[in-house]
Amino acid sequence: MSSITAGNRGKAPGFEVMQKAGWKIDENEKACYIDIDEDDDDDDETKNGLDHSKRVYSNWCYLPDLILEEIFTYLTPKERYYASLVCRQWYRAFYLPTVWNNFVVDDRTLTRPKYNYYSGWQYCLDHMRTQNCLAKIGKHLRGIEFRPWHSFNNIYQFMTMLSWSMDKANEANPQADLIGMGRRIRALVYNFPCNMSQPNDPEGIKLFGTGGQLLNGLKELLLRLTDLHTLKLVDFVLERFEAKHLLDEVVCSCCTKMRVLNLVNVTTMHCPIMHVGMFLNLQVLTISPQNIDDDVLSLLEDTKLRHLHLLQNCYTPNYLTISACGVKAWRNLKKTSPRLRVHLRLENMTDGEVVLQPEAPVHSITYWAPQARVRADLLVRMVDQYKNTLAVYGHELLPRFTSPKPFHNRIDGLLMLMCRQCYNLDTLIIREKISTATLLLIARTAKNLRNLHVRRFAVILRSDWPRHPEWSDEFYLWLKRNSRSYESMEREISQILGYKWQLLSDRDFKLLTVNVKSGM
Repeated sequence: MSSITAGNRGKAPGFEVMQKAGWKIDENEKACYIDIDEDDDDDDETKNGLDHSKRVYSNWCYLPDLILEEIFTYLTPKERYYASLVCRQWYRAFYLPTVWNNFVVDDRTLTRPKYNYYSGWQYCLDHMRTQNCLAKIGKHLRGIEFRPWHSFNNIYQFMTMLSWSMDKANEANPQADLIGMGRRIRALVYNFPCNMSQPNDPEGIKLFGTGGQLLNGLKELLLRLTDLHTLKLVDFVLERFEAKHLLDEVVCSCCTKMRVLNLVNVTTMHCPIMHVGMFLNLQVLTISPQNIDDDVLSLLEDTKLRHLHLLQNCYTPNYLTISACGVKAWRNLKKTSPRLRVHLRLENMTDGEVVLQPEAPVHSITYWAPQARVRADLLVRMVDQYKNTLAVYGHELLPRFTSPKPFHNRIDGLLMLMCRQCYNLDTLIIREKISTATLLLIARTAKNLRNLHVRRFAVILRSDWPRHPEWSDEFYLWLKRNSRSYESMEREISQILGYKWQLLSDRDFKLLTVNVKSGM
């Protein structure tokens, strides 16, 4: 029995022509079924002089698997699904193992809308979809990243289901699709949104830490991940009794395998995390200054630590309330780990300052804070304490303050002091007002300088340095002559640095990131 479609009414049964049709996703992510009138398309192509035999198709479907894998890793799971509908080759690429190396879990991952009588429509974890997804890609996962914003229950249920699946895979006779579940996971990242304030909240920040069942679910999952090399737990804001036992399960399972550990704001009060010294092969440690003290440094002497990042962000207590580690502890650590590099970094949208660590082998001091100024007293202390080790110094982002123009109020003299004293200075980032003459002197003075990043908008065409007694007439004329134009200054600095050097526009400066080569 044949059926006649709407586009074939009036035609005899048995002579129907298949209609071109398909599903299309509109801008609101709703599916709509569209019909294409083949006769009209043929007429249009005939009018335009197009021939079906001369139609040219692209060769995107023949991309090698390595390139397809790289492309798919940049897509979200939903985008990967849409891409897999293009052709058979891309459908096959959807199931390539490398595509699912890193799996991001957020509020909408593997969820479905469900109506709640009190809260209205909410996205809840779809257990059937989650179980099928883990059965398909669980053995390929190499990294998991949790990014919750509001639905903490979805994250907890996902962690519980993953732990359950790994337990089932370790049974005597596991299901075929559960074999190898989670065995390849080497990295876990959890960024907790501890600020629960509303946009119109006058207080601005309301900190609520994780804990309870959510923390227990994470610890149960960590106990089953026995091959972790990278663990990043950010802004957990725990109580002291919870923070002291946060890494109990990780130490038991990964004490010799952990390489990269990131613990930012485990607490907001002084609470040393002793467990970080139990990872014997640890190479990179990122921790907040309130979670480290002399005892932690003494434990780190027995590790293979190479990079220690002391990171402060907007949820870290004020730098005036944080005590630095003792001089003796830093000296002992430097003796046992002569290759250790310490990195001080501030990430805060408001004003702030890094916590200086006396006698520490500080390699870099960087700011990601638009309101942080270069302060004379602190910079002099930095030069005095770290002149033998400091290699990177700079302020990222555009400033949200006005810089003074008079010479005696600018930072020219301070930067010249740093360039003269810190002979290992390799990277310098300048965003405050500075003269062209100062840039020429910096390039001539800092012998090991390789990366000089300066905002063009902050550079003043001026040679306002008083003549130094050691300067020759020829050098003084060279300085005044090349300070009169940006082109002359850029040409001279390019000759000194050995490559084509240019000032950065504000757009390029905002995209600037400091490369410390530390695996952070």
